[in-house]
Amino acid sequence: MRRRGFLAFVAIPSTVVGGVAPALALAQQVDPMTLKPIVKAVREGDDEKVRSALLKGESPNQDSNGQPLLMVAVLAGQLSIVEILLKGGAFPDAMDREGNTSLTRAAEKGDVDVVEILLARNAKVDGQTRQGATALSIASRRGYAEVVRALLAKKADPNKADFTGRTPLAYARQAGKPSIEAMLRKAGARE
Repeated sequence: MRRRGFLAFVAIPSTVVGGVAPALALAQQVDPMTLKPIVKAVREGDDEKVRSALLKGESPNQDSNGQPLLMVAVLAGQLSIVEILLKGGAFPDAMDREGNTSLTRAAEKGDVDVVEILLARNAKVDGQTRQGATALSIASRRGYAEVVRALLAKKADPNKADFTGRTPLAYARQAGKPSIEAMLRKAGARE
């Protein structure tokens, strides 16, 4: 039996295509017949299919194009699937190829609901990416006050520097976020 795949097209920014207007380029060939049911269900955002796949014994810790399934759900803003995967045993601190965790990705998006769920499931509050960034430094740099507040409530270290030596306070100051600077100082951040 011959399986049919379909070609996925992705827009490539004009900077990648030598200054030409955004173009469509062939990204990868995806064969939907080879995707495991749980991977397909997470990509589609189908709560019931995710639950069903977990009940059939599929692992919530599978990888989808270099990202843990939990991170795929986090990036898509699928709060209910994040909860289902965590209840099904997904590792909250699993990393992608760049060393990001679901918590750092949720902080990057400013998604306080997902951040709180991950923290409630014991995600490492001070886990670092390959560049040494923490969720707190990312949220501070981007100006996500509610995420910063949630991380500090779980005792995130306001003095933990990345590999360039910058702390969350330095990022908040650099980004011009005085309210976040104040929160960090109140939590014990030092110059």
